[in-house]
Parts: sequence; C-alpha cells; structure tokens
Amino acid sequence: MTDEIVKKKKKSVKFAEEPKKEGDATFPSKKQAKKVVVTEEAPVQPKKRKQKQRKTNSEKRMKLMESLVGPNVEKVEFEAENKTFADFGLDERILKSIGELGWEKTTQVQESIIALALENKNIMGRARTGSGKTGAFLIPLVQKLINDSQFNDGTVGPSAVIIAPTKELITQIYQLFQRLIKPLPFLQAINLCDVNEEEPSVWIEDRSHFVVTTPGKLLKMISLRPEYCSQIKYVVMDEADLLMSFGYEQEMIQIRAKLPTFYQCIMTSATLKDDMTTLKKLYMTGPVVTIKLTEGDLPNADQLTQYQLTCQSDEERFAILIALFKLKLIVGRSIIFVNTIDRCYKLMLILRVFGLKSSILNSTMPANSRCHVINQFNDGHYQIVIASDVSDADGSKLVEAATAEKSEEGTSKKGKKNTQLDKESGVSRGIDFHHVSNVVNFDFPETTDGYIHRVGRTARGFNKGTALSFCTPPELPFLEKIQEEVNDQMGRKVLQPYEFRIKELDTFLLRTREALSKCTKGTIKKARLKEIRQELMRSANLQSFFAKNEREKLLMQTDCHPVMLKLNSPAIADVTPYMVPEALRGMDFSAPNRNRRYKPGQKHRQKLKDKFNRKKKDPLKTFKI
Repeated sequence: MTDEIVKKKKKSVKFAEEPKKEGDATFPSKKQAKKVVVTEEAPVQPKKRKQKQRKTNSEKRMKLMESLVGPNVEKVEFEAENKTFADFGLDERILKSIGELGWEKTTQVQESIIALALENKNIMGRARTGSGKTGAFLIPLVQKLINDSQFNDGTVGPSAVIIAPTKELITQIYQLFQRLIKPLPFLQAINLCDVNEEEPSVWIEDRSHFVVTTPGKLLKMISLRPEYCSQIKYVVMDEADLLMSFGYEQEMIQIRAKLPTFYQCIMTSATLKDDMTTLKKLYMTGPVVTIKLTEGDLPNADQLTQYQLTCQSDEERFAILIALFKLKLIVGRSIIFVNTIDRCYKLMLILRVFGLKSSILNSTMPANSRCHVINQFNDGHYQIVIASDVSDADGSKLVEAATAEKSEEGTSKKGKKNTQLDKESGVSRGIDFHHVSNVVNFDFPETTDGYIHRVGRTARGFNKGTALSFCTPPELPFLEKIQEEVNDQMGRKVLQPYEFRIKELDTFLLRTREALSKCTKGTIKKARLKEIRQELMRSANLQSFFAKNEREKLLMQTDCHPVMLKLNSPAIADVTPYMVPEALRGMDFSAPNRNRRYKPGQKHRQKLKDKFNRKKKDPLKTFKI
C-alpha cells in the first residue's frame, strides 16, 4: 500500500490501514490504531504534449529535390579541329555581325558549345575566363531565334532567357547580343535590369523575343505577368555555379516553377563542377553533355604570368604597392582587388596622395554608377580600378552579410543605419575589362574559385597579362591551399615568388607610414560621402531637379572635390634619386605633367611655335638664293 502511495505526484498526507488479519470484521473497529504516512515525492513535471512537427515549405522542397532522379550525364573530351564560324552553317547576317566584332577564329569553348547547342543538347560547359563563353552560347541562340521566327504562330512572350548573377554581367551580355542582332531588326531583346520599376506599363507591355536578367528582376516580371515564361524554349545560365549555390537557392526554385516542362538548358562558368546537385537536377530536363576541354582553368604560363609576394605586415604591403607603381614596375591598366569596402576607399586615398589616380567598384554603389566606372575604365579615363567583391564564388559572403545585418538590427534602431549591399553586384565574375595588363590581389582571396575569377580579368582571349598576389602571415593558409589546388589543376607550379628587398624601400615605407597615420575612419567616411555626392550629380533622375534649382547644383558641385589626406610634406609623391634601388637607377621616374595649368593664350602660342618650327625644318620654305 505504501508503494502505491509513494507513486503519488503531489505532496500529501494519507492514512494507511494495517493489513487485516483472518477473522476480522468487514468494518474496522474504532479502537484500531491508524498510522499516518507522509510521502514526499519528486517535483511534478508537466506532461509534454505531442506536437506534430510541421515541416516548413523549404524543407519539403529540399526533400522533394533530393528525391529527384538525376539526368544521364555524358562527358565529352573535346579536341579542337580549328573550325571557323562559317563551318557551322550559320546565317549570313550572323557571320556579318561576327566579322564586325573582329572575331577571326573560334576558341575551344566556342567550337564545342556552338556545335552541341545547334543539336539541341543540354550542356554544362566549363572553360577558363576570357575564352569566349558569352559568344559561345549567344551565337547558336540567335540562329535558333531566326529559325523559330519562320514558324511563328503569333504567341506572345520570350522564347529565350539568359540568367546571370550580376547586373554588370547582364549589361555586358545584352550589349553583345545587340551587336549580333544588328542586321536582324525583327528580333527584339530587353534587359530587365535597365527597366525602371516605377513604370509598370513597360513591364506589362513588353513583347521581346529575348530576355537578359538577374534572378530578382525575373521574379519581379513573373509577379506582374505570371505566364511570362510559359513559352520559353531556351534557358542559359552564365556563372551557373554561383546561381546554383545557396545564395540564390530560393529564387531559382521559384523561377523553375514558372518554366515549362521541357526546354534546352545551357550552363557555363569557369568554375562549374560536373556533379549533379539538386538544383542542377531540377533545371536539366533531359540528358546532359559535359564538356571537358584540353585547356586548363587558367591560361598557360606563356600567356599569363603569376607571382606571389609575401609581406610581413599590412604597412609593408602598402609601401611595396606604391613602390611598384612609382618605379614603373607595374605598367598599363590594372585592377586591384581587396576584400572589404573600406579597404577600397583607404587604398584609393593612399594612391591619391602619391599622385596615382584610381576609381572604385563595390557593392554599395548603384548599378548605373558601377557600369559608368567600367565604361570609363574601358575608354581609358582611368588606369587603375580598385574593386571589392562581397559575393564570392559560392555565395557564402552574401549569407554572412545577411546574418550580420540581422544581428545588427538592434543597433540600427538606436540610430545606426546598416549599409545595404547589392546582391546582384560583382566585378571578378564575367566582366570583360578591355586591355587589362595586370591584376593585383592586394588582399589574398579566400577560395580557389575566387582566385581563378579574379586572375581571369587579365590575359583574356589571346592577350597576355600578369597577376600579382600579396600575402601576409595571417593569409598563409589560404596561399598554401590555393597554390596546391591550382598546381594540381595546371599540372605544374604556377605561382612564382616575387622577390623584393624591403631594405631598399625604406623611404617609401616611411612616407607610406605617414600617409596611413592620416587615413583615419573619419577620413574614409568622408570619402564615401563624397562618392555619394558625385553619384547624385551623375544621376539622370535628378537632372530635372538641378535644372530648376541652380543654387543646389552649384552647392553640390563645389562640395564634390576629392578628399585629400592632410600631410606635412607636400612633395611626398616625388621620386627622388636616393629612393630608387640601385638596379633601377638611371631611369626617368618623374611624373608626367598632366596637372599642368596653362595660362590664357599659352596653348595658342604653343601651336604657333610648333607651326613655325615645322616651317623652319621644311627645305622648300627655307631655301634662299
């Protein structure tokens, strides 16, 4: 009886009767003694209700995608046959456009993809950066649109869509497509990244055959026109490894739900892997052909020279970079990659102190401003571009940025505003910078894919280039990992050590230290505000406002002068003979007179003087009898 009482869940007092003996009456007598038993039990634990584990929509989608059966994958080892564009049976108007572009012969990736795409194959093409992948999928696409136009049944909607992760890459693809269809006025194309979201009529009334877009812009169009992608026959994904990563997972799943059941799919990238992930299974609608080219992920050593320079400190890294530019060891157009946005502005201010003009590209800038900087660089207005990439090869940086924003929501409510990063921005992927001689990894990349895409901005096509990567002791693990993987891919040692005697750069080191001491966080913030004002001055939407408010425009113009570090030595940018190492002495390191101010009439007098000198050298005009 006591055992049963102990099992009670509450603390209570019970009267326990003694066991009855044989012969006792049914009712106990009053004289029988009763024992008082006090039982103290463990604290009562509330009953756990059985809650049904509700699976979220994303978990259901992932389970469904994992259960998908992957398509048959056929690996093709391609051998170049040195075909010309005329050998593929292309339309004469396309050949005319190719001739105007100056393309004389096909590259390996173009020769392989064009032939397979014309046979309606689903393709996964991996080729090194600058090998002509954009032309490889655009040329057969134009040919197919010409063929489809002959049997048009009056359906409204695009037949082909190209999806890329960044707005800069979308703009580049769209411009190339416009040049290819110049002799074909009946084909219409649209770049959704250029369409103003405040004009819904443009989105609704579009009747283009060809669409170039980012995932976000395409979902915007689908929200306005749910049946927009119902007539799609051809889907191309450039930089597909980034689109297939978790940074774009939800968007790509939503887009696939709006696509038809069957279509031709082409995926290209310099770092695309052969494994069939869940998203690749979802997008591929039939057998897949993966192309394996004989060329490596990077150009050969005779086309691309790669160096690695080890520094002991960040201060030493700045000093060596300044010395390389001032001593003309780096000549030509150069792209400098850093890992953060603040480093962009810090490096720009330091270079400006030493008389080196540069421009900036980062994910906080509007898309129009980024495209404007790229066009100015390609036109020769700048020789140096400083770029930072928040979105790396696998999209992890985007996730880190998103989690950082969420963690800082509490602080932002107190008055601090978080910086909005443009997810659809990127410089190291796909952008065709013209005639880039050098790529400098000022901050060493963290992944092999990131290194390949950065270095791929130079030595594009059949041009030559140089890549220089700085490395400090904290970055040595990244160097060892990337060096091992790149050497395995190329089959030889690629990264060569760049030896530099830092003792011969003592003066550069002292001057750089002085400049870095003046480059504070407040100065960097001021430089970023100046950049925003310059973007406002270039904004097309504000031109009408400035036309009505001359005073506001004048104030903005006077306040848009570049930020300069306040240094005690005004001649810090000059290269004196004692600063030059012994091996380089005898060369002219004086800065060109690009900032020379002419007096009124001096330019005209100089022209007259040149004319007189030419006349003086002419023997027919100076001959005397």
